[in-house]
Amino acid sequence: MRLRLPGSLRSRMLLLSLLLQCVLLAAVYLGAEAVWQRASREALQQHTATMSRMLGTAVASLWSEGERDHLSAMLEAFRAPDNVDYLVVRDNAGAIIAVRGWDVRQPLPEPTQLESGSDIPQLLHVRTPVRLGYARMGELYYGMSTQGVMSSLQETLSLNLLVLMGGLAISASLLLWLAYWMTRQLNRLVGVVEQAAAGQDFQLPETVGRDVDSHLLTRFHALAGQIRERVRSLQHSEARFHALADYTFSTELWLDPHGKLLWVNASVERLTGYRVSECALLDNFPVGLAVPDERARLAEMLRRALSERSSGADFEFRAVRRDGATFWAAASWQPLYDAQGEWLGVRASLRDITEQKEDRLALRRTLIEMQQIQSLGESYLQRAEAERSRLMALLSAMRFGVLFVDDENRIIFHNPAFSAFWGLPADVQLNGRPLGQVLQLAQNQPALNDMAVYYLEELALSDDRVDFGMLTMNDGRVITQYCYRVLDTQGHTNGRMWIYEDVTQQRVMAERMTSLAERDALTGLYNRHRFQQELERLFVEAERHGRPLALLYFDLDEFKFVNDTFGHGSGDELLVAIAQEIGRLVRHDEILARLGGDEFAILVPGCDEEAAGLMAGRIVAAIGQIQFRTGSHSLHPSSSLGVAIYPQHAATPADLVAHADAAMYQAKGAGKSTWRIYRADADQSQHALARLSWKERISHALERDGFELHFQGIYTAQTRELAHLEALLRMKDAERPGELFMPAGFIPHAEKTGKIIEIDRWVISRAISLLAEKPDAPSIAVNVSGRSFDEPGLPEFIARELRRQGVDPARLLVELTETAAVSDLRDAQRFIDALRATGCKVCLDDFGVGFASFAYLKQLKADVLKIDGLFVRDLPNDRDSQIFVRGMVAMAHDMGKTTVAEFVENQAILDMLIEFGIDYVQGYHLDRPQRDHPGLR
Repeated sequence: MRLRLPGSLRSRMLLLSLLLQCVLLAAVYLGAEAVWQRASREALQQHTATMSRMLGTAVASLWSEGERDHLSAMLEAFRAPDNVDYLVVRDNAGAIIAVRGWDVRQPLPEPTQLESGSDIPQLLHVRTPVRLGYARMGELYYGMSTQGVMSSLQETLSLNLLVLMGGLAISASLLLWLAYWMTRQLNRLVGVVEQAAAGQDFQLPETVGRDVDSHLLTRFHALAGQIRERVRSLQHSEARFHALADYTFSTELWLDPHGKLLWVNASVERLTGYRVSECALLDNFPVGLAVPDERARLAEMLRRALSERSSGADFEFRAVRRDGATFWAAASWQPLYDAQGEWLGVRASLRDITEQKEDRLALRRTLIEMQQIQSLGESYLQRAEAERSRLMALLSAMRFGVLFVDDENRIIFHNPAFSAFWGLPADVQLNGRPLGQVLQLAQNQPALNDMAVYYLEELALSDDRVDFGMLTMNDGRVITQYCYRVLDTQGHTNGRMWIYEDVTQQRVMAERMTSLAERDALTGLYNRHRFQQELERLFVEAERHGRPLALLYFDLDEFKFVNDTFGHGSGDELLVAIAQEIGRLVRHDEILARLGGDEFAILVPGCDEEAAGLMAGRIVAAIGQIQFRTGSHSLHPSSSLGVAIYPQHAATPADLVAHADAAMYQAKGAGKSTWRIYRADADQSQHALARLSWKERISHALERDGFELHFQGIYTAQTRELAHLEALLRMKDAERPGELFMPAGFIPHAEKTGKIIEIDRWVISRAISLLAEKPDAPSIAVNVSGRSFDEPGLPEFIARELRRQGVDPARLLVELTETAAVSDLRDAQRFIDALRATGCKVCLDDFGVGFASFAYLKQLKADVLKIDGLFVRDLPNDRDSQIFVRGMVAMAHDMGKTTVAEFVENQAILDMLIEFGIDYVQGYHLDRPQRDHPGLR
């Protein structure tokens, strides 16, 4: 239903104009009131902000200086001129520092919030922090009266209302006149406008005359049509622009020539979290989006783009979204011109490249890792090549022959030693060829019919390690061969490895050692151990067949005189000459042996007393006829020989030896250089008398200090520095004062009479006492008889003496003869273990003269091996001794033992021992035994 106003067109227009003016007046008044209200709030806010800073600064200054009285006065001074109702200062703990105009018993009110649309209160409550620099000292509360502001506001609004009323009156008068003039054609114009607004076709009536109303109506009609078309076109264009600009992937923005944001599309909210309206309020958009570290760089880029009117792309920087999340952004820009070519600023695009950046970073990290892996792989390859080169050099330099074959028995690798062992030409390519075919080309082959079949045995294919024993090659060399199964990382068979070693020298040395273990190193005759074996064997045969067995036992008369006068070298030469001479008299089924020193024995199977007497006479006569020259002296040795025959003189091998020895002493008692068959009656008289006489002498020496110790140094081979001393026992001759008995003169009698155990204890006690008296003296080695093995209390005696006198057990070395230890192996092993438990070191003396010396080393856990002088005296001229000494030193070192060589009598022997690797040396070339040795001073 259409509302129609009563009256004419003129009155209606006048009424409408008046109503419109009233509405405009009310709107202006209300708008002015709102503006003034907002202005008043802003003015109050600025005033309170200014007051807060001023009061905070003043309060902080006086507070920090401790001027509380002045602070209260200052607060009072601020109240009157600034309409301040009250002032309260509190510290951070809430304690009131100063107050003016407020009842401290009342709680402080909450600060007043000046919100839009709310009335301004008469009293404005304000709270502001008090800071000194960046340190917060407390808070300032104050109340500010707004009566003055409100009075000014009311006066301003009243004045504005009077002005508006006057304007309304003037406007109404003008409207009355204008309505009167224009109403002639307004009715028709209103009708046309209503038709146009309704979208109906309209047509102006023909105008009469050429007055302004007629032209106005016509022009209005044309103008209305044009405006309608323009509006439609603009609406369509605007819709298409928003569809294009707001739905782009990147954020598009327009900056004016001064860098101010003019326009930004809706994609900015998706990118940054800020709405379009908020972007216009942000300071220095889009520079403010960048993280603080990137803003200067982004601002410089925009400055150059604006100043140079340049274009660019993919400028990357880190930005911050509204929620605080950071992301990588890329900016592209180009200058913007209008249709007339006028520069309008810069059009820029922002897009999120976080994923691309992360992808590039991941790709870069991957590339770096790949480069590192490649570098590491190259390093490993270089190391592998270096290891391979070293391994090839090692395999090529090895004296072992090495051969690798695959599962089809084709050669993969071989070193030069393999080719040399088998006599294969060096210029023939062997890799890749079947093993059997290659072995057919070998010039040096073992005595086997089909080597190819031999190497293809199933045994070599199944076991991890197969020992194929030794091969004797055509050239005489002996080679050991071992086959090992080669496994890959999964444990599968990947071919086999053959190892060949030339053991010719080791085999010769082993045979030589076996020979030396059974034979005397000086004369080449059987030694005591082999003699004992042969004695037992022949004794059993004699018992089985009922045949006699004769034992001829002899030694040289006054042989000690030869050694003492002309030296041990001359004595050794004499023993060799006698062995050679007697060896010519012995048949192949008879056994000639050197039992030690100058003692020899001959076993004659099937020999009765008459035949034994004839043979004994020949031997004594042959020795007497020897003319032995040493230097300018000519010697005629003689011997005393005793004969004992089984079964008439002995029922056991031990008795046979004992009675032959007794018969020898019977011959010596008969004037020497003769022989005697064992007589029991003679044995009971002279022999027992001799033993009794020496027993008394030894007992007398033990009771009356008849023994003394002499010392000989043991030196480091390389430096010739004194390492330790060996204590050598001497017995004083009671009948000839000043004369001494050497150990060979009384030790055998001490062993036979049992006095040797007391002598051992005397030597040990004297040596320990000497070590206690001289703490700085070197260690001392003492010799212990084999009879002490039967004394289980001797190790405890040594330990007790060491504790009593406070001597370090490591300073005492105990020397045991190898022959005694081997002959009673179990007791010797037990005795050595007990000695080592005390902390003393154990030395195995006279090493090498016993049977199978090396075989017993594992059981006799000695620390030091002293090589017997028989192998050292003529070392530079004796090839066999050189081989044996070198072997003993090498094997002792391999077993972790120290070696000592005795009887070092010249520099040539010393040099050769150093070459062999001997550790310590002892002999006349270094020093002689003496009672007051320099090492004890």
